[in-house]
Amino acid sequence: MTDYTPSPQFTAALEAFDEAQQAAEAARHALRAAVAEDLKTYDITNDVIAEHLPWSAETVRSIAREYDVPRKRKPTVRSIKPQKRTAGGKPSG
Repeated sequence: MTDYTPSPQFTAALEAFDEAQQAAEAARHALRAAVAEDLKTYDITNDVIAEHLPWSAETVRSIAREYDVPRKRKPTVRSIKPQKRTAGGKPSG
């Protein structure tokens, strides 16, 4: 083990770095919230808003899910599992 004590320049640079990282994280959260708000407010798709961001449309989709943004259209994929018959139900076919 050495008896190293960081210099004042080192300590100041590390503090500035930490502050910059915290500011970047706060800005990222603010941008994600703004993306969600625009998706809720304007009639635009994830793909359209992604064109203005450094993120993909899939990232925008995850932001929409995170912030409970209503979907623009109904899901088109259905389950392939057959419907279970219940008591009193009529057989199909």
